[in-house]
Amino acid sequence: MNFKVKLVIGILAIVSVMITYGLFVNEMKKIPLNYELISEQEGQDRILNSIGGNLSEPFGIRETLKENVINVSGDILEINSTVLGKDPVTNKIVFDNTHTFFVDRSTRMHQSMNEYFTFPPNVQKVNYDFFHPMIFAKTPFVFEKEGNIYGLDVYDFSCKYSGIDVSSGFPQFPSKTILSDGGCTISVEPVTGIVVSFSKEWHDYFVSNGIRGASVEIGGKHTTEYSKNILVNSAKSTKALYYFLDYIFPSLIVIIGFAILFVILLFDKIKNQSKIIIQTQSEVIKKEKLSVIGELTARLSHDLRNPLSVIKLSVQGIEMRVNNKSDPKLDEYLPIINDAVSRINHQINQVLGFVKTIPLDKKLVSISNILDDSIKSINIPENITITLPKNDFSLMADKIQLSVVFTNILLNAIDEIGKNKGIITIRGKSEQNNLIIEFEDSGDGISKENIVKIFEPLFTTKQTGTGLGLSSVRAIVESHGGTISVKSPPTVFTITLPQK
Repeated sequence: MNFKVKLVIGILAIVSVMITYGLFVNEMKKIPLNYELISEQEGQDRILNSIGGNLSEPFGIRETLKENVINVSGDILEINSTVLGKDPVTNKIVFDNTHTFFVDRSTRMHQSMNEYFTFPPNVQKVNYDFFHPMIFAKTPFVFEKEGNIYGLDVYDFSCKYSGIDVSSGFPQFPSKTILSDGGCTISVEPVTGIVVSFSKEWHDYFVSNGIRGASVEIGGKHTTEYSKNILVNSAKSTKALYYFLDYIFPSLIVIIGFAILFVILLFDKIKNQSKIIIQTQSEVIKKEKLSVIGELTARLSHDLRNPLSVIKLSVQGIEMRVNNKSDPKLDEYLPIINDAVSRINHQINQVLGFVKTIPLDKKLVSISNILDDSIKSINIPENITITLPKNDFSLMADKIQLSVVFTNILLNAIDEIGKNKGIITIRGKSEQNNLIIEFEDSGDGISKENIVKIFEPLFTTKQTGTGLGLSSVRAIVESHGGTISVKSPPTVFTITLPQK
């Protein structure tokens, strides 16, 4: 796996983590499954004690808003909301109203209507349509101004309403229709959507046959300082948490992610560099050894050729002398000696071909002619068939050296097939100013362990091989500006040579 691929995978991993984290943050910002709110308001009130009577003198009132989840269905919360008003002196219940709301955790809107139950995070300076638990009816909340409460920045909204039915809040006047007019102001922390202050004024009255009657209640209230303190501190804590979730932690994830990715890539680069250094050292050592071997081989080859020539001439002389005289022993041993001399000559030629650098003698040559010459120079067993390319191709090349290349590959293919019946298929094609020649044999193939070493000098799996044939082949092909590769099974040698 190369550097660019690893880098892309690493970046995709970081992006995946960020997406997963985004889903986690989104879940954190929903209304909690165990949502609960308690808020206290205080103020003054005047109330009608009996039908036909007068409103009481102003007295203090304390109201408590309680909200809590009583059931959960997916992302829909069933929330119970109770507003209970009492006279703090007499502890007499002045107002008692309970509603059940079904609210979407994500949008914070009522399930059955297009109004908000509570403010969402990231409150904007726009108007919001509400069905607020303290208003008991659909009411638009209008943005007024920015403000500050106990060091906390807030947005102030106002509302006005009229003709809201609050009959259920006055059980002492059964069968009577009681409507309410009024207004409110509300302060909300904009990042979290938490309401920290609420005030309201109201005027409740009887309605009969569409005609407004006597007043039932006139009053006003506001959030107590105690509740306001608690709500402000809660908003500050939640705001700090949102800031951490939205900015600090994602930054840490990205920094740590890229740091880990950098360390992994750096380690990989160091590892690759170590491999290259080791390989380079091995190549240098191998070249030094081959250089020494080359010098020794050149001397040995020169020294061996003379006695081999003498042996060959002597064998030929013996054959001529006994040509007319049959000797079974000589008939048996002379071919063996000739074969051994030919084999030694072949190995000497391979070694010399590897250690000697022969300049290219490039001419316009025919591939078909070179293949024919190579095949004629080899003893093709009867069990093997060679299929040649249908078309001929020409290019500028050294005919003798290309013949060495083709001969070596054909000999290897013959060895791979062995004594089994097989076929060697040679294909040729011209592609993008390159000539591509393929040699495919029907042998058993080359193992994965050996295929990576097949072009290395001195590597061989043959008992009588030098391990230099395919190394010479690669050197000759590369000297022509080409490339050679192999894949198996089936074994296919592919030579690519430039035609220009």
